Amino acid sequence: MKDKGNDGTGNIESRDLWQTKQELFDLLDSQYNFTFDCCASEENKKCSKFSDDFLSIDSDSLKEEVCWMNPPFSKSKIMFEHFFKTIKRGVAIFRIDNPETKVWQETIFPHASWVFIPKGRISYTPFEVGNMRGGNGTRFPSALIGFNVPSIVSLNGITLNPTDSTFPTEKAINMRYQETSNEVSQIADATSDNANIMRNLNFHSQATKCHQ
Repeated sequence: MKDKGNDGTGNIESRDLWQTKQELFDLLDSQYNFTFDCCASEENKKCSKFSDDFLSIDSDSLKEEVCWMNPPFSKSKIMFEHFFKTIKRGVAIFRIDNPETKVWQETIFPHASWVFIPKGRISYTPFEVGNMRGGNGTRFPSALIGFNVPSIVSLNGITLNPTDSTFPTEKAINMRYQETSNEVSQIADATSDNANIMRNLNFHSQATKCHQ
């Protein structure tokens, strides 16, 4: 179970130090030219400018930066809230096996410019993570989250645009549900009216037979 704890479910502290695989970062960096690593240390930083206390960084400090963030899993929600509130543009990476959770539903989906789901699993390092599943990445899938930057062109996968007008927002879904409910009510009312009409016709027919 110990090994599974580093590769299974849950945003636990034992995964907070998982690093972005350098090959993946280099590929993304060739497109975005990142200048600031939001969640890093001197030992694992991906950019010359970085923070090991991202929550203390204000927006003025990042107004000229293109940010990269691989947040500590155990603090993912508060980190993403600060990410969208503070940075001007950038890309983040996060697991997407749990899109029903608050971090996705309340923070990432409502604010992201796009969410990219790559084909295949992404590996992290170190802790032998890259060797899990025969070198094919972790058990859970990951997504890349963009904010005010163009969509990814260097990887194969699918891009979702949750802030696009064509993406079904909660309000739109509720409106569609209400419209459907109204339609069902109208059909039910019409069915009820038809049933009453048929009962009246049948009663009239029976009454006519009695008079005959």
